[in-house]
Amino acid sequence: MGLKSGYPPKVLSVDDANAAQSSLESLGIRDGDQILTSERRGPASTAAASTALTASTESTASTAPNLAATTTSSSTPANRSAFAPVNSGSFGFGSASMVQSAQSEFQARSVTAGSPFGGLSTVDSSYKAPAPKPPAPVAAPPVATQSVEGIRIRDHGFLVVREVEDDNSCLFNAIAYTLDPTMKSNIQGLRQIVAQAIETNPDTYPDVYLGRPRKDYCDWIRKDNSWGGAIELAIFSDHYKIEIDSIDVSTNRVDRFGEGHYNQRAILMYSGIHYDAVALTPAMDVPADCDQTQFEAGLDDIVNGGVQLAAKLKKAHKYTDLATFTLRCSICQLGLKGDKDAQGHAQQTQHTSFEEYR
Repeated sequence: MGLKSGYPPKVLSVDDANAAQSSLESLGIRDGDQILTSERRGPASTAAASTALTASTESTASTAPNLAATTTSSSTPANRSAFAPVNSGSFGFGSASMVQSAQSEFQARSVTAGSPFGGLSTVDSSYKAPAPKPPAPVAAPPVATQSVEGIRIRDHGFLVVREVEDDNSCLFNAIAYTLDPTMKSNIQGLRQIVAQAIETNPDTYPDVYLGRPRKDYCDWIRKDNSWGGAIELAIFSDHYKIEIDSIDVSTNRVDRFGEGHYNQRAILMYSGIHYDAVALTPAMDVPADCDQTQFEAGLDDIVNGGVQLAAKLKKAHKYTDLATFTLRCSICQLGLKGDKDAQGHAQQTQHTSFEEYR
C-alpha cells in the first residue's frame, strides 16, 4: 500500500517498524488534507487503484496504517451545497461523509473477503475461507452526454453533464442539483423563491422587464409547467450568493449571472429547450454523491472545460435549434414550429405549456 499527500502528490514515508506509533500529525498531515492510497497487486504492476480520502487529525491516536478507517465525516453548513468542496481548495468531491460513504462499501468488501467474520481466522488454522465473490458493480450516475466523453480537468477528474428530469422544471432541477440538494423534492419551493424576489423588489423587476404585469408573472412561474430562464437564473444567483454560468450548446456562448460579485461558481448546460447540471467527478464510474458542483470563481479551468464539453455536445447534435424544432401545445395540442410560433400562440391564447415532439 502506497500513500501520497499534498499537491502535487508526494509520497508519505512510513517506517513499517514504527507504523503503529505514527500519527497523522507526525506525518505532516493536517485536517482537511487529501490522501491518495495506491494498492499494488504484484511487483511488476503499477498502482491498481487510487482513492482520495480526506484526513482528520482530531485524534492523535490514529495510526498511519488505518488512515481510511480514521477518516471522519464533516458536517455541511446550512448555507452550502452538500456537493460543495469540503475545504477551501480549488477542487474536491463532496463532503467528507459522502466520500467516506462511497468508499466504505469497497473497503468493507476488501476486509471481509478473507474470512466469514471480517478478518483472518486465528481460531482454526484448518479453516479455508470460500473464494471471495467479486464486488457488485456500482451503477454509474446518469450522464446526459451518452456517447460524449467527459472533459478531463488536469488531475482532478472529469467534467460531465448530469441529466435532470425533463418535466417543465429542468432549470429548477438543475439548480437543486448544483446549489441546494435539500430542494430536490421541493421544486415548488424554488419557484416560490423566484416569485417572492419579484414581489418584494418591484424596482429591480418591473413589468417591462418581465414582459407582463408582475403579479401575472408571479402567478405563472408558480405553476409546475412553467419554464424558467434568464430571469430565474439571475434571482437564484442573488439568492444563493454564487455566480451561475449557463453554457449554450448551439452557440458555445457563456451567459454569466452574478459575474464578479461572488467567490463561488456553478455551471449549467443549456441545449436550447433544456437545462442540465454540470459536475466534476473523480472518475466516470463512481456514485454521483462524489460530484463537485461548486467551484472557485477565479479559476477558469472549469468554465473552459464546460465550453469544450458544449462543443462535443454540439458535434454530437445534442441540442435543439429553436428556429426549426417542432413542438406541441400541451393544452390544445396544436402543432407548432420554432420558438416564434410558440410565442405567437402563447400571446393569442394565453397557453404557456409546450412539449417538443419529433
